[in-house]
Amino acid sequence: MNLLLSLIHGSFLDKRFDLRIRLFNILAMAGVMVSFISAIVSAVMGEKLQNAVVYLVFGLLAAALLWYASKSGRYQLCYMITIVTIFLMGFPFFFFNNGGYYGTIPYFFIFALVFTAFMLEGKTAFLMVGVEMLLYIGLCLYAYFFFIPEDFYISSRNVMITAVFGFVVVGLALSIVMLLQFRLYNEQQKKLDEQNQILQRTSRAKTEFLSNTSHEMRTPLTVISVNVQTVTEILEDMGEAVKDAEAAELLQNAQQEIMRLARMVGGMLTLASMSENTDKQAVDFTSLLRSSAEMFSLHLQKKGNALATEIAGELNVFGNADLLAQVVANLLQNAAAYTEKGEITLRAEKAGHEILVTVKDTGVGISAELLPHVFERGFSTGGTGFGLYLCKTVVESHGGRIWIESRQGNGAAVMFALPTYEGQFGGDTI
Repeated sequence: MNLLLSLIHGSFLDKRFDLRIRLFNILAMAGVMVSFISAIVSAVMGEKLQNAVVYLVFGLLAAALLWYASKSGRYQLCYMITIVTIFLMGFPFFFFNNGGYYGTIPYFFIFALVFTAFMLEGKTAFLMVGVEMLLYIGLCLYAYFFFIPEDFYISSRNVMITAVFGFVVVGLALSIVMLLQFRLYNEQQKKLDEQNQILQRTSRAKTEFLSNTSHEMRTPLTVISVNVQTVTEILEDMGEAVKDAEAAELLQNAQQEIMRLARMVGGMLTLASMSENTDKQAVDFTSLLRSSAEMFSLHLQKKGNALATEIAGELNVFGNADLLAQVVANLLQNAAAYTEKGEITLRAEKAGHEILVTVKDTGVGISAELLPHVFERGFSTGGTGFGLYLCKTVVESHGGRIWIESRQGNGAAVMFALPTYEGQFGGDTI
């Protein structure tokens, strides 16, 4: 007996199988059991021999489908064969051959509906369940008006026996199926929880690695940058400015690449910390934007750029102030990088239930072929490839959207919209 149970479990209920496959196997085995028991009871009660034979045939068909599905893996095909041959063709035959609604078959209608709902998905499941329900209701109505059962099936004693039999067999079958289904579900859920814990540990390890690597890279980059700058300054103080144009260009290029790498490290560090830096609260966005403008005004003036601000008052959002400040900083830095002796405008206004922010410059602009790719990670027209990607990631994580309008030679305007905060998230008051 133990060997048989082990064989059944290994062939049909192994944890390696998908949950729906194991459930089909359970339902199919329940169908086999119900059919064979029905054949035995039919013979014992003295029903027509053909009834017992038909029950037996359908039990063998269910067993054959179970075996074929496990060997071929064509479970969807087996689901449909079961539904069409047994539920839509076999059950109507049994219904009229077993006394209509005086017999046990109406109980089996419930089994058919449960099986169909479990096995199929989406619109197909709704459609087939609807077809079955209409068919079974139609059978009962037809039997009420036109079908005259044999005396055997309308005998009070036999009606009682068949009713108890149908209720007990189908009730036990469905109860066992549901118990096993919940057991399988709990096993699946436990497995998912374990996998989620592994993924969380992996994600934390990745974040820590990127964070540590970025921090470790900053120190040597800073030292190299300071040393290059110091060598240049010493030479100038000694009155020995670099006369070799190629050497001067090499020093300048080295300094620029060092600064670019430093910005890349900063971008990597910000991206790595985003998964952990998720605390959100009500933010006075007006103050944040004005502070960012003041902080970058001197930096923008170095290239002769003027900064104009048009920031409305009482702009409030729900989010992470540090990440939002990083978005504004990246956009202003980008505008300054591609604009010289021009004007950069930072505008923010309320538009319905959104706050619309625009950073517009009069710089070189972006060509039409490059414009669709500017928010892709690693894409760059001379920057680090992290700036706009980071902006998009942060804005979308706050329920917003970001886009850019530009024509080469006519500047660029980057715009993003964030939902206004109106107390709907239960955050801290401003």
